[in-house]
Amino acid sequence: MLQTIAPKKVEAFQVKISVKWAGAVLNAAIGFAVGGGVGAIQSFIIKKGKREAEKLFTRTVTSRLKAWGAKKLATVVGAAVTIALNYLDIGTQIAKQLDKRDKRPNNGYVDIY
Repeated sequence: MLQTIAPKKVEAFQVKISVKWAGAVLNAAIGFAVGGGVGAIQSFIIKKGKREAEKLFTRTVTSRLKAWGAKKLATVVGAAVTIALNYLDIGTQIAKQLDKRDKRPNNGYVDIY
C-alpha cells in the first residue's frame, strides 16, 4: 500500500502592527533622522523645504519597513510620505497610507508579510 504524500500548504510568516504603534515608531524614526521629536519634524520641513523633507522621510521609512521585513510595503512609501506631509502627525498618516495598501486594507493594522 503506497500512499502519496502531498506537500502541505504553508502560509507565509505574517506580523500585524497597529497603525497607532507603527505611526509612533515612524514618528520616532523620522524625529531621530532630523535630530529631535515631532516638533523637530515640522521645523525640518520649514527649514529644508517639503521636497528635501520628502526625500529624507521616504529614505527613513523605507529603511524601517525593510528592517521589519515589509519589502513590498516599502515600495509605496513615496506616495504615503507625500500625502502625510500635509498632516501634523506624519508617522500616523504614513502608517494609515500603508494600511490602505497592504494585504488586508484598512483593517487598522500594517500587515507585514
